Amino acid sequence: MRIIAGSAKGHAIKVPRDVSRPTTDRVRESIFGILAAIVPGARILDLFAGSGALGIEALSRGAQSCHFIEQHRGAVKTIEDNLRKTGMNSPNATRITTRDVFGFLATERQSYDLIFADPPYADGLSDLAADLVALEGWATWLADDGYLVIEREASGNLPDPYGLELVQQRDYGRSRIAIYRKVSADS
Repeated sequence: MRIIAGSAKGHAIKVPRDVSRPTTDRVRESIFGILAAIVPGARILDLFAGSGALGIEALSRGAQSCHFIEQHRGAVKTIEDNLRKTGMNSPNATRITTRDVFGFLATERQSYDLIFADPPYADGLSDLAADLVALEGWATWLADDGYLVIEREASGNLPDPYGLELVQQRDYGRSRIAIYRKVSADS
């Protein structure tokens, strides 16, 4: 797995053993193609960060900062290594929180321009992507005209997130990318 574009283009990054389904290069390329105008200068939140590939790709393309949220310590170590290897480990631009995403969001009061969420796929017992979009805090977590990008399995549907509109949805084999936008009060 490599960083596709920007200042860290071509750098190989590791994927933690605990993460069995990282976002593929093809899917990342599509996401960043759609959001190319939003990323430079953006404040990013990378939920269920795994290897950190989405956040690091955003930093490489000029994002102002990225806050990575990951609960698995092995994955956190991988994110730290990947940030160092790509040169994206500026203490002013990156922050890593080792915590459950839902616990983090329950206390988070900052807003972000772009939020990535790549939870584990539904297993028949739980559907973390559906649980995530059903939360009512998006008005707090997303800046006006901010975007939420969710990766989930292509089968099934997500509930409509409170206060967000679906901008685009695409399937890539077994994966589905859903991009939502928070509509500002002025829009």
